[in-house]
Amino acid sequence: MIMLITSLDKYIKVRKGAIHVGAHEGEERHWYRKMGFSPVIWFEPSKSVYERLVKNLENFPDQIPYNRGVHDTLEVAKLYIASNDGQSSSLLPLGTHAKHHPDVKYVSTEKVELVRLDKIFSFIKVDDFNFLNIDVQGVELNVIRSAGDYIKYFDYIYTEVNTEYVYEGCSLLSEIDEYLKRYDFIRVKTHMTKAGWGDAFYKKYQNG
Repeated sequence: MIMLITSLDKYIKVRKGAIHVGAHEGEERHWYRKMGFSPVIWFEPSKSVYERLVKNLENFPDQIPYNRGVHDTLEVAKLYIASNDGQSSSLLPLGTHAKHHPDVKYVSTEKVELVRLDKIFSFIKVDDFNFLNIDVQGVELNVIRSAGDYIKYFDYIYTEVNTEYVYEGCSLLSEIDEYLKRYDFIRVKTHMTKAGWGDAFYKKYQNG
Protein backbone atom coordinates (compact mmCIF):
# COMPACT_ATOMS: atom_id res chain seq x y z
CA MET A 1 0.00 0.00 0.00
CA ILE A 2 1.11 3.57 -0.60
CA MET A 3 2.46 5.39 2.46
CA LEU A 4 -0.06 7.76 4.06
CA ILE A 5 2.64 10.07 5.43
CA THR A 6 4.70 11.57 2.62
CA SER A 7 6.26 14.74 4.09
CA LEU A 8 9.25 13.07 5.74
CA ASP A 9 12.10 15.05 4.19
CA LYS A 10 12.53 17.39 7.15
CA TYR A 11 12.84 14.46 9.55
CA ILE A 12 15.21 12.25 7.58
CA LYS A 13 18.72 13.66 7.74
CA VAL A 14 20.81 10.53 7.15
CA ARG A 15 19.94 8.15 4.32
CA LYS A 16 21.49 4.72 4.10
CA GLY A 17 19.67 1.54 3.11
CA ALA A 18 16.05 0.59 3.80
CA ILE A 19 14.34 -2.64 4.79
CA HIS A 20 10.70 -2.95 3.75
CA VAL A 21 8.62 -5.72 5.34
CA GLY A 22 5.32 -6.39 3.59
CA ALA A 23 6.40 -5.35 0.12
CA HIS A 24 3.26 -6.17 -1.86
CA GLU A 25 4.24 -5.06 -5.39
CA GLY A 26 6.91 -2.58 -4.32
CA GLU A 27 4.75 0.50 -4.75
CA GLU A 28 7.26 2.64 -2.82
CA ARG A 29 10.25 1.74 -5.04
CA HIS A 30 10.26 5.16 -6.75
CA TRP A 31 10.00 6.92 -3.39
CA TYR A 32 13.09 5.11 -2.09
CA ARG A 33 15.04 6.09 -5.18
CA LYS A 34 13.90 9.71 -4.93
CA MET A 35 14.77 9.87 -1.23
CA GLY A 36 18.21 8.36 -1.80
CA PHE A 37 17.83 5.13 0.18
CA SER A 38 20.10 2.38 -1.15
CA PRO A 39 20.15 -0.57 -1.02
CA VAL A 40 16.54 -1.56 -0.34
CA ILE A 41 15.62 -5.07 0.81
CA TRP A 42 12.00 -6.13 0.35
CA PHE A 43 10.21 -8.99 2.13
CA GLU A 44 7.03 -10.40 0.54
CA PRO A 45 5.76 -13.85 1.64
CA SER A 46 3.01 -14.46 -0.97
CA LYS A 47 4.42 -16.29 -3.98
CA SER A 48 2.02 -14.78 -6.52
CA VAL A 49 2.55 -11.23 -5.27
CA TYR A 50 6.29 -11.83 -5.07
CA GLU A 51 6.39 -12.58 -8.81
CA ARG A 52 4.88 -9.16 -9.52
CA LEU A 53 7.30 -7.55 -7.10
CA VAL A 54 10.28 -9.07 -8.90
CA LYS A 55 9.01 -7.75 -12.21
CA ASN A 56 8.48 -4.24 -10.80
CA LEU A 57 12.04 -4.15 -9.48
CA GLU A 58 13.69 -5.10 -12.76
CA ASN A 59 14.97 -1.55 -13.30
CA PHE A 60 16.00 -1.08 -9.66
CA PRO A 61 19.21 -3.12 -9.34
CA ASP A 62 19.90 -1.89 -5.80
CA GLN A 63 16.45 -3.05 -4.59
CA ILE A 64 16.43 -6.74 -3.68
CA PRO A 65 13.30 -8.87 -3.09
CA TYR A 66 13.01 -11.90 -0.81
CA ASN A 67 10.09 -14.32 -0.86
CA ARG A 68 9.75 -14.41 2.92
CA GLY A 69 7.67 -12.80 5.61
CA VAL A 70 9.05 -11.60 8.95
CA HIS A 71 7.98 -12.67 12.44
CA ASP A 72 9.57 -13.04 15.85
CA THR A 73 8.26 -16.51 16.76
CA LEU A 74 6.83 -18.18 13.64
CA GLU A 75 8.84 -19.84 10.86
CA VAL A 76 5.86 -21.11 8.85
CA ALA A 77 2.31 -19.74 8.94
CA LYS A 78 -0.98 -19.49 7.09
CA LEU A 79 -1.44 -16.24 5.19
CA TYR A 80 -5.05 -15.21 4.63
CA ILE A 81 -5.33 -13.79 1.11
CA ALA A 82 -7.63 -10.77 0.79
CA SER A 83 -9.89 -9.96 -2.15
CA ASN A 84 -8.47 -6.44 -2.65
CA ASP A 85 -5.51 -7.73 -4.66
CA GLY A 86 -3.95 -8.98 -1.47
CA GLN A 87 -3.48 -5.53 0.10
CA SER A 88 -5.30 -6.59 3.30
CA SER A 89 -3.79 -10.09 3.42
CA SER A 90 -2.67 -11.00 6.93
CA LEU A 91 -1.47 -13.77 9.21
CA LEU A 92 -4.41 -12.81 11.44
CA PRO A 93 -8.19 -13.23 10.98
CA LEU A 94 -10.15 -10.07 10.19
CA GLY A 95 -11.34 -8.09 13.19
CA THR A 96 -13.06 -4.71 12.87
CA HIS A 97 -11.67 -4.54 9.33
CA ALA A 98 -14.73 -6.60 8.32
CA LYS A 99 -17.01 -3.88 9.74
CA HIS A 100 -15.17 -0.93 8.23
CA HIS A 101 -14.47 -2.56 4.87
CA PRO A 102 -17.29 -5.10 4.29
CA ASP A 103 -16.35 -5.42 0.62
CA VAL A 104 -12.98 -6.97 1.53
CA LYS A 105 -13.04 -10.72 2.20
CA TYR A 106 -10.50 -13.47 2.64
CA VAL A 107 -10.71 -15.63 -0.46
CA SER A 108 -7.95 -18.21 0.08
CA THR A 109 -4.96 -19.12 2.24
CA GLU A 110 -1.31 -19.72 1.46
CA LYS A 111 1.42 -21.40 3.45
CA VAL A 112 4.29 -18.92 3.82
CA GLU A 113 7.80 -18.95 5.25
CA LEU A 114 8.93 -16.41 7.82
CA VAL A 115 12.27 -15.25 9.17
CA ARG A 116 13.51 -13.08 12.03
CA LEU A 117 15.22 -9.82 11.07
CA ASP A 118 18.12 -10.49 13.41
CA LYS A 119 18.86 -13.66 11.41
CA ILE A 120 19.32 -11.76 8.15
CA PHE A 121 21.93 -9.55 9.76
CA SER A 122 24.20 -12.58 9.82
CA PHE A 123 24.70 -12.11 6.06
CA ILE A 124 24.04 -8.40 5.54
CA LYS A 125 25.63 -5.48 7.42
CA VAL A 126 23.09 -3.83 9.68
CA ASP A 127 25.23 -0.65 9.58
CA ASP A 128 24.23 -0.25 5.92
CA PHE A 129 20.56 0.27 6.85
CA ASN A 130 18.85 2.93 8.92
CA PHE A 131 15.22 2.98 7.67
CA LEU A 132 12.68 0.25 8.48
CA ASN A 133 9.27 0.23 6.81
CA ILE A 134 6.58 -2.21 8.01
CA ASP A 135 3.25 -2.91 6.29
CA VAL A 136 2.08 -6.29 7.58
CA GLN A 137 -1.56 -5.93 8.65
CA GLY A 138 -1.49 -6.48 12.36
CA VAL A 139 1.84 -8.14 13.21
CA GLU A 140 3.95 -4.98 13.20
CA LEU A 141 5.23 -5.46 16.74
CA ASN A 142 6.23 -9.04 15.91
CA VAL A 143 8.37 -7.68 13.08
CA ILE A 144 9.99 -5.08 15.33
CA ARG A 145 10.69 -7.64 18.05
CA SER A 146 12.25 -9.98 15.51
CA ALA A 147 15.11 -7.51 15.09
CA GLY A 148 16.10 -7.97 18.73
CA ASP A 149 18.63 -5.38 19.86
CA TYR A 150 19.54 -4.70 16.22
CA ILE A 151 16.58 -2.33 16.19
CA LYS A 152 18.86 0.24 17.86
CA TYR A 153 20.89 0.52 14.63
CA PHE A 154 17.93 2.08 12.82
CA ASP A 155 17.31 5.81 12.84
CA TYR A 156 13.78 5.77 11.37
CA ILE A 157 10.84 3.39 11.51
CA TYR A 158 7.72 3.83 9.40
CA THR A 159 4.92 1.39 10.17
CA GLU A 160 1.25 0.74 9.71
CA VAL A 161 -0.51 0.96 13.08
CA ASN A 162 -3.88 0.14 14.61
CA THR A 163 -5.84 1.83 17.39
CA GLU A 164 -8.43 -0.94 17.48
CA TYR A 165 -8.35 -4.64 16.71
CA VAL A 166 -8.60 -4.26 12.95
CA TYR A 167 -7.21 -7.81 12.83
CA GLU A 168 -7.83 -10.24 15.67
CA GLY A 169 -5.11 -9.91 18.28
CA CYS A 170 -3.18 -7.33 16.25
CA SER A 171 -0.50 -4.96 17.55
CA LEU A 172 -1.87 -1.68 18.87
CA LEU A 173 -0.28 1.76 18.45
CA SER A 174 0.17 2.17 22.21
CA GLU A 175 2.08 -1.12 22.41
CA ILE A 176 4.43 -0.11 19.61
CA ASP A 177 4.99 3.29 21.25
CA GLU A 178 5.89 1.62 24.54
CA TYR A 179 8.24 -0.94 22.98
CA LEU A 180 10.12 1.52 20.77
CA LYS A 181 10.53 3.99 23.62
CA ARG A 182 12.94 1.49 25.20
CA TYR A 183 15.21 2.00 22.20
CA ASP A 184 14.95 5.81 22.24
CA PHE A 185 12.42 6.13 19.43
CA ILE A 186 9.74 8.80 19.51
CA ARG A 187 6.67 8.97 17.29
CA VAL A 188 6.79 12.26 15.39
CA LYS A 189 4.11 11.82 12.71
CA THR A 190 0.82 9.91 12.65
CA HIS A 191 -1.92 9.65 10.02
CA MET A 192 -4.97 7.66 11.13
CA THR A 193 -8.04 6.73 9.13
CA LYS A 194 -11.59 6.54 10.44
CA ALA A 195 -11.32 2.74 10.22
CA GLY A 196 -8.94 2.40 13.18
CA TRP A 197 -5.74 1.97 11.21
CA GLY A 198 -3.14 4.32 9.81
CA ASP A 199 0.59 4.99 9.58
CA ALA A 200 3.14 6.21 12.13
CA PHE A 201 6.70 7.49 11.77
CA TYR A 202 9.29 7.14 14.52
CA LYS A 203 12.80 8.56 14.83
CA LYS A 204 15.63 8.24 17.32
CA TYR A 205 15.82 10.99 19.96
CA GLN A 206 19.45 11.79 19.23
CA ASN A 207 18.74 12.64 15.58
CA GLY A 208 17.39 16.08 16.43
